[in-house]
Order: sequence, then C-alpha cells, then structure tokens
Amino acid sequence: DGAQAKQGAIDPALALREPLAPAPRARSLRGLPKVQPAAAPSDDALVARPFVKWAGGKWNLAERIAELLPVDLERRVYREPFVGGGAMYFWLHAHRRPRRAHLSDTLADLVHAYNCVREQPDALIRRLQRLEATHDEAQYYRVRERFNAERGATPLERAAWLIYLNKTCYNGLFRTNRAGGFNVPPGRFVDPTVVDPTRLRAASRALQSASIVHQSFDHLLDTARPGEVVYLDPPYVPLSKTASFASYAHGPFTPADQERLAELFRKLDERGCLLALSNSDTPEVRRLYAGFDLQTIMAPRSISRAGATRHPVSELLVRNLARW
Repeated sequence: DGAQAKQGAIDPALALREPLAPAPRARSLRGLPKVQPAAAPSDDALVARPFVKWAGGKWNLAERIAELLPVDLERRVYREPFVGGGAMYFWLHAHRRPRRAHLSDTLADLVHAYNCVREQPDALIRRLQRLEATHDEAQYYRVRERFNAERGATPLERAAWLIYLNKTCYNGLFRTNRAGGFNVPPGRFVDPTVVDPTRLRAASRALQSASIVHQSFDHLLDTARPGEVVYLDPPYVPLSKTASFASYAHGPFTPADQERLAELFRKLDERGCLLALSNSDTPEVRRLYAGFDLQTIMAPRSISRAGATRHPVSELLVRNLARW
C-alpha cells in the first residue's frame, strides 16, 4: 500500500507547471461481469467448498464427523448417496481423501450441475458471470420460469440456472411444488455473488476423482461392497410432531422412507460395509437405530427464528462400530 501511495503521488514541481488531466466520466457497470481478482499462485492448493447452498450442509461439522469415520478411510472406497451440497465430500477430499469416491443424489438437476462443474467449469463460469452481471428480480423470475418449463435444455444451461437460482433465491432453499416446479421467491440481495471462478475451478478439480450419478439411496444394495465406507446424510426426522417433514428432491422424506433407510442400514451392516449416518437426536431415530453406536454431536444451527431458541442442536451420528 505504501508503494502504491508513492507511485500515485504528484511531484510538487510538476504540479506547479502542468494542470491535472480531468477525471474520466464514470461509466455504468451494469451489464458487465464483475472484475475477478487475479488467481493466486496457490490456487491449485485451494480447498474446494460447496458451490451451492444446501439445507443441512455439513461444512461446520465435517471435521468432527471425519474424526468418527474409520481411521484408514484413505485406503477405502467412499460412498455418499445424499450428496446435496457436497460439504462432507469436499472436506474429506482436502484432508482425508478416500481411495475412490462415489457420490449420488435423487435430484437429477443437481447431479447434472456436479457433472458440469467437473467437466465444463469454464463454460459454466461464463454463463454464471453473465447472469450475475444482469441480475435483478425480473431476471430471477424469467430464469425460474425457464428452469421449470425447459426440461429439455442442455445440462450446461440447466446447471447455470440451478446455481444462479440457488445463489439468489430466499435462504438458498431448493423447494418444489406438487408439480415439481421450483417455487422459491427471490432473496433480498443488492449485489449477490453468483460465481467465484477460483472456487468453482477448485471444486472441479476435487470432483475429478469422484463419480456422480442420479440414483436413490436404494441403489447401495446393488453397488456397495464389504469394507467400503458409506456416509448417509438424509433429510432429518422432524424434531417435533408439529414440524414438517424434510424435503427430499420432489417431495417429503416420509416416516416410511426413514424406515426403509434404517432397513437398508441394517442390510449393509450385515454385508460388512462401514457405516455412518447423520440424523436428528429424537426418540424415533434412536428407536430406528437401536443396537448401533450413537454419538451425540452438537450442531451450530438454530431450531427456530425466535431468539430464545437459537442455540446448538443435538444431532446423532449412527455407526456400526462392531464391523470396524
């Protein structure tokens, strides 16, 4: 900063002889992409983070959960069927990289977005920069309408729409109506950051060593093998009877789905997989996974908007330690 100040200083003698040139007229920046900072030399070492906001993301808990995974994870195959925002995978890739990773989700557009980030990061960045430069409420609704109506658009176009909507919608929610249409209103952003090219390229590099497929969690019965590590992060059981069931792709994740998941957990345990599952700390979850190791983890999130209830929430990490 000091060097810049010296370079910009005016020689007093020159100031007496030559008038200063008039300042150029300011130009509107609307319609132009934001100027991105130059890439730092250490970009290749940048830790990849989720490129979308996702309800129940595990970035703040990833280190604690990783401590409770098998100690030799780096030598094993890792599977994550509820990948969502990918926080757990990205953290593990940076700090405890598995030998191979298989990610999946039931939301097709999210899987397409992952594959576009992995395979076409620069083309995706260009589309997102254009959307970012012209963002306003009217554009948000136009993109939302196209996202819902143009199912046959290219995966790259749909990936750009999904990421743009995710970064500019209210609270980063992904919610659909009964017809499967994305229906979240826009958030109140003045100048939202839709894409950080450096971060997106870091995510692309991290995904090179992973497969990403569109599948329900049931596919683990056909693909998971003995000795593989499986981390499951499903929509949580509601904390109370009055709470709504967590959304899972195009509908709620119901009590029957929770029962199916617990049954799958037991079958994979019998097969010899090394399992860990996150869920809410409720009597129902403790009943579903009775007989397994139940670790309590305090999650730094609120359970309501009321100030009186903003405190850490107890969650469970279920493990089949007898197989480890």
